[in-house]
Amino acid sequence: MGKTIRVNGFPSPVSAAEVKKFLEDHIGKGTVYALEVQVSKPGVRAYAKVQFTNERSAKHIISLAKQGLRYQSFNLKARKMGPDIIPKPRTYMHCMEQVTLLFGCQTSRENFLVLWKKANASVKFGITLRKIYFILSHLDVGYKLELSYENIWQVELHCPSDQPSKFLLIQ
Repeated sequence: MGKTIRVNGFPSPVSAAEVKKFLEDHIGKGTVYALEVQVSKPGVRAYAKVQFTNERSAKHIISLAKQGLRYQSFNLKARKMGPDIIPKPRTYMHCMEQVTLLFGCQTSRENFLVLWKKANASVKFGITLRKIYFILSHLDVGYKLELSYENIWQVELHCPSDQPSKFLLIQ
């Protein structure tokens, strides 16, 4: 079975964000990879094509629908579907959460001048992607900074003896 299913029976209109939140409340945050909400005819209930990050989540929603999954007062039905919405999703080999990003410049071998600091960021990367992604939010707006491997001059691991945390210096 694939990771993409069709969930029928949502009221019309319903937003993709509402459907995503509803599904992730049942199977876990971050499990919906892609989603499309569509209505075949005016006045008819909406359906959602949902691509999950794993096959287990898709099977779980189908199982819940068979047991009487409801959205508000509407009964939902789910079935497996053909091709994925996004055919070859990117898979990150490594992901670090709750990272603090420091943007600035190195002023000497031991000193780094911090121009901007952001806590609670995420870093995602993988060898086949050839990029490092920094995901952060600022003033309730989400940002994704993409750094290509070709633009990285060097990476150094620093372990200061006077600090409990280690850090990477990416230049």
